[in-house]
Amino acid sequence: MLETPTRGRFLKEERFLIFEPEPAYMVLVYSCIFGGGAIALWGLVEFNINLSLISLAVCFAGIWANLSLVRIRFDLKNRTFRRRQGPGMIPRLWQGSVNDLDALVVVAETSLIAPGSFRYHLVLHWKNNMAPLMVLESEVRVSPGGPQAGGHYLVAKATKYGQKLGIPVYDNTHFVSPCPITAWT
Repeated sequence: MLETPTRGRFLKEERFLIFEPEPAYMVLVYSCIFGGGAIALWGLVEFNINLSLISLAVCFAGIWANLSLVRIRFDLKNRTFRRRQGPGMIPRLWQGSVNDLDALVVVAETSLIAPGSFRYHLVLHWKNNMAPLMVLESEVRVSPGGPQAGGHYLVAKATKYGQKLGIPVYDNTHFVSPCPITAWT
């Protein structure tokens, strides 16, 4: 999967459920934007065009990374969501009611990291395919007992998310599936 992984967390006494990249990743992205921009300006002041051009490229790479990220925010009190989907300079935005959601599905795929390990994905499905599938969380676990033995942690998290959102959760870790998101979507 080529997307930056997201993690779920509750905010403001569990009023909001947000899936976005890890804070350390966002520090890296913002460091590229602001650090690259500051060093580019410093390079201009020092008349060092090479430093300015390289730093400006780092700044633009950070901006591109930020605009390409996938995020979704659920307002559990108002039962609405707002999804931001990259890639590119013009990300697509979806917003609507939680009633438009169909289900959360946990799937397992064989991982190439280590023999006997599986990558588990928590996938969000919309009713009538009104939006593309969204992988909310992914994790790799070594599971010598087969795919279902290692997926219980993500299934438990999915169950908590599903209860808060009021949508069903399906555990499809009993068989190996391909990655739910292709490289060309």
